Amino acid sequence: MKIPIAILSWLVLGLYLGSFYRYLVLFRDKTDQKASSARKWTISAVLVHTAYLFLLTIRNGHLPVGDTFRVLTTCAWLFVGVYLILEFRVKEMTMGVFFLPVIVLLQALSNVFVNVDKPLDPMLTELLFEVHVAVMISAYAGFTISFISSVMYILLSREMQSKKLGIFFERLPSLGFFDNLSNQAVNIGLILVTLGFAMGFYMGVNVWEGAWAWDPKLLAALISWFIYLLHFITRKYIGWQGKRAAIVSVVGFNWLLFSFIIVTTFFSTFHNFQ
Repeated sequence: MKIPIAILSWLVLGLYLGSFYRYLVLFRDKTDQKASSARKWTISAVLVHTAYLFLLTIRNGHLPVGDTFRVLTTCAWLFVGVYLILEFRVKEMTMGVFFLPVIVLLQALSNVFVNVDKPLDPMLTELLFEVHVAVMISAYAGFTISFISSVMYILLSREMQSKKLGIFFERLPSLGFFDNLSNQAVNIGLILVTLGFAMGFYMGVNVWEGAWAWDPKLLAALISWFIYLLHFITRKYIGWQGKRAAIVSVVGFNWLLFSFIIVTTFFSTFHNFQ
């Protein structure tokens, strides 16, 4: 089963790359035919990705959330699912050209570094841990949507300020659309990540001994939570909107990626999914 899993993992990456190319073509020239092609490629990628995760689950006997690089491919799958739901709801496909590169990056990192034969600590296969990871991934999906929306807000804002209206002005929705979408995504993500932290703290108290609360991964995740809490507070009580809120979202997401990939892999001791 190892060879079919490996083949599927690279097929998934190839389909996401193809999907990105289709969204890029759509961004340059909006037609119904190109929109249909982009969506079909993305749905095909998700279906093959689902089969890949199913085989991983069967092979390992638990959901693929036990280590960093298995989590990355699960993140990519859930992120695309959330994006497609959003795309259908708001009837706007221009975000795909900015969203798919994130998915390609996550899946590529997973493909290169994942080890499907690596044994895991029994604690990492328990139901409560899997629910904890699922909640955290859902929160990260919200933050990813906020990041993409914020990047698009900044690009569109700069083009409008330069008074040289080009492809972003022609292709993208209004600034208000992206500002509202980013803010709503942060609100949902903040609620979920707070719930995830509470579950993680409960497991830490009952499983780990020693100074686990000072683990670099946990401290980095706490900083991420403070950044998005700052995003919420400054919007609600100080009046930060638009570009300022977008910059906070971009900073928060970049720190999130750094803490999730770099800190977890190289610095964490208690919380490194080993």
